[in-house]
Amino acid sequence: MSKQMHHLDNEEDPGRAGFWHRRAISEEQPTKSGLSFKKEERQEISQLKGPSGQEEYGMGRQNPFENWRVKPTSDRQKPLSQPKGESAKNAIGLIWRAISTVFFAGVIAATLFSLWMPGNFMPGSLGQKVANAVTEGEEITLTEVASGVLPANFPTNRIGIVVGHRGHDSGAVCANGLTELEINSNVATYLQQLLIKAGYEVELLDEFDSRLNNYQAGLLLSVHADSCDYINDSATGFKVAAAFSQKTDNSSSRLVECISDRYAIITGLRYHYQSVTTEMTSYHAFEEINPYTTAGIIEIGFMNLDQEILTTRPDLLAEGIFEGISCYMNNKEVQQP
Repeated sequence: MSKQMHHLDNEEDPGRAGFWHRRAISEEQPTKSGLSFKKEERQEISQLKGPSGQEEYGMGRQNPFENWRVKPTSDRQKPLSQPKGESAKNAIGLIWRAISTVFFAGVIAATLFSLWMPGNFMPGSLGQKVANAVTEGEEITLTEVASGVLPANFPTNRIGIVVGHRGHDSGAVCANGLTELEINSNVATYLQQLLIKAGYEVELLDEFDSRLNNYQAGLLLSVHADSCDYINDSATGFKVAAAFSQKTDNSSSRLVECISDRYAIITGLRYHYQSVTTEMTSYHAFEEINPYTTAGIIEIGFMNLDQEILTTRPDLLAEGIFEGISCYMNNKEVQQP
């Protein structure tokens, strides 16, 4: 068939050669009407005929070879689909990128949360305090231990207990003659014994003791009792404050957390934080001691509504304070919020 096709392409009049040529028509063949046409006229008439007027072997529908160049629809090239393996790889890649994005976002969020978290929720060790302060970009003062190491030979095992009002006056006096100094002295003495038994070097100090000047110790705590007057039914419980007279010290805050937690558990008294005054937070001894010394003050109870436990159980009150100090010195967990 290809040979015939090439042969036809070289003919000037393909309609007259090859196997599909029209029947031989004379140059002037008469029609049924008696008219004759020239060759050119016959060609024009042939071109005007539609598919229904084609000859038996013309180029119309009756010619079985008319559409030989057209490929069947079923043989046309179908669009290429992506291999299943490639689709799986792309899906795994998208999942991995999503997981990576979530992971790094979590790391950044955790880092920012750690930097924002208040100092009261951080451990009270000196090394951790300095690391946190450096991370937050804060300027470290003397009260925050500049290098994370205390000065050489600093007496970290020493604890000073200020007996409220001792050597100065009797403090508050009740109608029955009970004095604040008496209560403070009893509790401080029991506390000293407990601390010594635990291995600490303990000093009992007067209210305005000359030794308070640049006093160096791992801890200084002043013991006081609250008013003898009846205020209201809510005037019961204890109060604790840190040395806020200088730049906030996380160690002092940690001390307050430990004492308020342990003292409340052991004595059953509630933490009366609502009535903490500036006289406590600006306690005079806080301005006198060495800036490396952690300091606090406690009002162990109201001498009116809490008088019974103050006078009959000084040992229990001392035990509550001791456990609070032990919590701080040994960096123990605080059980209550």
